[in-house]
Amino acid sequence: MPSSSVYPPLVANDSPPQANMFQPGGGMVISGGTFIQQNQTSQALHHCHEADDGFKHLQAHVAPTAYATQQAGDAPKCHPNTRTAVLDDTWNWIILLTTRIHWVLWLYGAAGAGKSAICRSIVEHCLQEHVVIARFFFFRTDPYRNAIHPVVATLVNQLIKQIPDLASLVIPRIQADPLIFKQSFETQFETLIYEPLRQLHLESPFQKAILFLVDGVDECEGDANQGTLISTLIRLLQSNTIPIIVLFASRPENQIKAQFHSPKAYTNTYPLALDAHYLPDEDIRTFLDDSFADIHASHPFKHLIPDEWPAPALVQEIVTKSSGQFIYTGSLTPFAQLDALYHHILSQVQDLDLTMMVLAYVVIGSPSSIIWYIMQGLDLWGGKLSLSLADLSSVVSHGTDLFSSTVEFLHASLPDFLLDPARSGRYHIDRATYSTRILTSWLGVKHTMHPYIENITPFFAYVKPSPELREAYIAFHTRLADPDCVEGVSMEYSSDWVYYLETLHRMVRRGIYIDPSIFCNTKNDITHSGFWRCSKPAGTG
Repeated sequence: MPSSSVYPPLVANDSPPQANMFQPGGGMVISGGTFIQQNQTSQALHHCHEADDGFKHLQAHVAPTAYATQQAGDAPKCHPNTRTAVLDDTWNWIILLTTRIHWVLWLYGAAGAGKSAICRSIVEHCLQEHVVIARFFFFRTDPYRNAIHPVVATLVNQLIKQIPDLASLVIPRIQADPLIFKQSFETQFETLIYEPLRQLHLESPFQKAILFLVDGVDECEGDANQGTLISTLIRLLQSNTIPIIVLFASRPENQIKAQFHSPKAYTNTYPLALDAHYLPDEDIRTFLDDSFADIHASHPFKHLIPDEWPAPALVQEIVTKSSGQFIYTGSLTPFAQLDALYHHILSQVQDLDLTMMVLAYVVIGSPSSIIWYIMQGLDLWGGKLSLSLADLSSVVSHGTDLFSSTVEFLHASLPDFLLDPARSGRYHIDRATYSTRILTSWLGVKHTMHPYIENITPFFAYVKPSPELREAYIAFHTRLADPDCVEGVSMEYSSDWVYYLETLHRMVRRGIYIDPSIFCNTKNDITHSGFWRCSKPAGTG
C-alpha cells in the first residue's frame, strides 16, 4: 500500500463524481492505439457532501506528513549536546508555572538556522513529558502540507488522540456541518478547536497548558494565509479563558514580522531569535567533530583514514562558511538543498534586476558595501535600498546607520552560489557584466553631494567596453567641468580628482588596461587628456 507521504488515505472532494471519459455519451471518437484504464476504488475518494461518519470525514482532511515522524527531506531533531540553551529557554516557556505574560513564542532565524530541528526536539520532549501538543510542520514542496486548508483538521485529529473526551464534542459538529472544512480557517478553528476546548475546560479545567506548534509558517502558500494563521490564533488567545500557548517558527519575512509587531500581538509574543547569542558556531563544531569521529569509527576503510583527518583548519573553514546555519553542514556535497533554498528565495523577489544590482555591488565590491556608498552608487535614495532587499530578509541583513552599517550575508555560502553559474543559473552574478553596469550607474548619477570615487575602484578590474559606459563617462566629466555643478565644484577644490587619476594609474601598473576608445572618439580631447595619459599600458605611445 502506498505510504501516506505519497498518497493520502482519502482524497477530499466536495463535488459530485465526474463521468468517465470512456462512458457512453462522451462524444469522443478514437481510432487505433491501445488503452489501459485503471479505476480507483470507491474508498479512495471522499466526497464531503456524502459524509455520514464524522470521524472518517475528519481523517479525510488530515495531512499525516505534517505531524508524523520525520519525512524524507525534513530536518532531523537536534544533534545531541547541541542547541541546549535555546531548547532550555523554549522548554522553560512551555512549562512556566508563574503568571504567564507571553502566550505566543515566535522562534525565528535565517534560512537553515535549525528552526525545524529545534521544533522536532521540542515535540519529542513534550510527548515524553505528557504535555498535550498538536503540531503542523509546513513544507513547501509537499502538496499535502504547504497550504492552510488541512491545518485545523490535522490539529483536531491529534488533540482527539491525546484528549479522548474531546471527540464527543467535535465529531457531532462535523456531522452537523459536512462542509465545515470548506469554511474559512477562522471558522474552522473556532468551531472545531477553540469552542470544544473551552467547553471541556469549563467542565474539567486543564492542569497544564496545551501547546500548538506551527513550524515553517513562511512555507505556507500565500502571504495572506500566513497572516490569517497567525492573527487568528493570537486573537483567540487574548481572552485567556483556556490555557493554550502557541509556538510559531519561521524565517523573519516582512509579512510575518508585521503580524508579530502589530499592537495586538506584540504584548503577548515572546520573540526568540536564533542569533549569535546562542553560539551556533560551537554547536556546529560539535556536530562536525561527532560526525567525523563516526567516520573514523565506522567507515569500512577506516584503517586508511589518517588520524589527523580532517585538519583543524578545514573544520574551522566549514564552521566559518556555515555562518551559524546548520543547513550548510548538512548539505556540504552536493549543494542541492542550499541551492534549492536560494533559488526559491530569489524567485520571490519583486524587482529582481534592482536586487541583483545591490547583491552584485556587495559581492564584487564588499569592502565598499557601506549603505551610504551603495545608495550613492546606484542612486537608491528614499528607502529604495531597503525595499530592494526586503524579500531577502532571511539571507541578507543591513543596519540603519547610513555611514557605518553594511549589507551583510547571513549565509557566507550565498556569494559562492551567486558567482557560480552552474549553481545559480539565472541568478548568476557575472563580474564583468555587473561591474560595467555598476560603474555606468555611478558615472550616470548626478551627485548632489561629494562623490566618493574610491567607492567604485573595486569594479574597474572587471569592466568591459560598452556604449553605455562610454556615454556615462563622457557625461560625468562634462558635468565636472561645469562650475555650476556641485560635483564639479567639489572635485575642483578636493584631491579626489587626483586620487581618481592615481587610482587608474595604479590599475595600469597592475596590468589592468582600460581601452580609452570605449570612452571617447578622439585621444586629443583636452578634457580627458589626463585620463588618456594614465590609462595607456606601459610601452605604448
